[in-house]
Amino acid sequence: MATVPTTTDLKLSCRPGKEGHKLVFDYSLHNLGQSDVYVMHAVPSIDPATKAPRADDKAVCVILNAEGDVIIGKFVPPVPANRRVAVPVMPLALRLAAGDMLERRLEVAEPLAETSPNLPDLTLRQYELVDIDAVVFAIGYWVSGAPGIAVAPSPDAPGLFSVIASRAGAGSALVLQRFLTHGLQVFRRTDEFTRSLAD
Repeated sequence: MATVPTTTDLKLSCRPGKEGHKLVFDYSLHNLGQSDVYVMHAVPSIDPATKAPRADDKAVCVILNAEGDVIIGKFVPPVPANRRVAVPVMPLALRLAAGDMLERRLEVAEPLAETSPNLPDLTLRQYELVDIDAVVFAIGYWVSGAPGIAVAPSPDAPGLFSVIASRAGAGSALVLQRFLTHGLQVFRRTDEFTRSLAD
């Protein structure tokens, strides 16, 4: 996945905060470019009661990077390097037309723990508690017409789009903002958890 800072094409503005035992991120995205973009918003899921397909717009990725920052947001999760994933999770996207802006909120319950929709959570003994230096808020997106992707309306989530990529992360990019923090910790996975967001 190509990681890029906030650019004049897609402008991210984020206001982090805390409400009770949740970290909250009120954010806006403004498409200043000439092309539509598809902004990652949810992941395909199954309703536990009805077993019907649905879009889970509460799902987030949490990854501790090599610099000691925790990356939190909605983006294509790294494909595990040590195991085969038959169908990697591809987020469902909102279309953001050229010139338009959207506002959303992301909430993450504490305690923070590394998580990915590609992998199940671990038992408590399989994590270690690590101090973090900063929180990096990240949103993934695709530019309309990017090579290696096809976009179609999701049959199970009205208003959202399925992005089919030639490989996980193909054509995607990130907008991000980094916020220094004090006294925040994350439960780091001790299994062979892939953390690299590089292509």
